Amino acid sequence: MRFDTVIIGGGLAGLIVGCGLLEAGQKVVAVTRGLSLNEAPRNRFISLGGEYLPGDSVLPGGEWKNDRLLRVYTRNLGKTPLEADNFILSTGKFFSRGLVTSMDSVREPLFDCLVDYEHDRSRWCTNEFFDRQPFEDFGVRVDDRHRVFLEEGRIAENVYAAGEILAGQIDIEESALFVCKNLI
Repeated sequence: MRFDTVIIGGGLAGLIVGCGLLEAGQKVVAVTRGLSLNEAPRNRFISLGGEYLPGDSVLPGGEWKNDRLLRVYTRNLGKTPLEADNFILSTGKFFSRGLVTSMDSVREPLFDCLVDYEHDRSRWCTNEFFDRQPFEDFGVRVDDRHRVFLEEGRIAENVYAAGEILAGQIDIEESALFVCKNLI
């Protein structure tokens, strides 16, 4: 299936980007593993003509040509690819498994994007439960257009990140609108 943009993750950031792209005339699909708690953005996305694939997940890897992602595959669609000019990585952080941890590292599981995190695990959190925790700032590294860096340090030409998956303290809506503006 061919789209202008594939959004990976159906949370607030991904759906804000999706609605903006749909309003600009793009053909957009959002693939989301879980149910979105953001009913209003989801309903608006669908009402604007967006394809919404709940209960599905993008498989790791995808097909690349140099530093350009050509297509991804999902668990439910099997061998039917989702092809697009652009891909938005909006999978959240730890709770939604947009980032995964081991005892000594943090990684992005779909495309092995470069992740900024504290390498000393003893500094991942503080003893004060209600304080902002250092791990909350972990996330994928992006360039000035929000294109992701791949693990080898190269920039993915057409894979953008929006929302909580970004490193640092971010405004979800602001990051989504920024990505949307770059793609219109």
